[in-house]
Amino acid sequence: MAEPRHEVRKILGDVARAVDRRLGLEVRDIPGQERIQVALSHGSHHTHIELAVGSVLAAGEDAIARNELRLRLKRATDTMLFKPMPDHRMAAVKSVPPPGGQTTPRGRGRR
Repeated sequence: MAEPRHEVRKILGDVARAVDRRLGLEVRDIPGQERIQVALSHGSHHTHIELAVGSVLAAGEDAIARNELRLRLKRATDTMLFKPMPDHRMAAVKSVPPPGGQTTPRGRGRR
């Protein structure tokens, strides 16, 4: 039982290095299930995903399954590192003078 778990850790380590060399990887067994929890970290960012042991073992033998596993890890990593763009629409909004053409005086007055 320990041999497949070791193989799973090796495959995940290889695939994680293919996604990003600085990606930290921690694999935890889920008791009573044929699933593992993978904790990914990159600097101060962290995320978790769960994977079936069978799908990871299949990635060791099949190139298509390996690419699917790589895409799952890459998707989790990209989501973890995503920084939303600032909202520039608020900077483009300008104040409109009040109706009736009356505006408040600007400046320091007469000189």
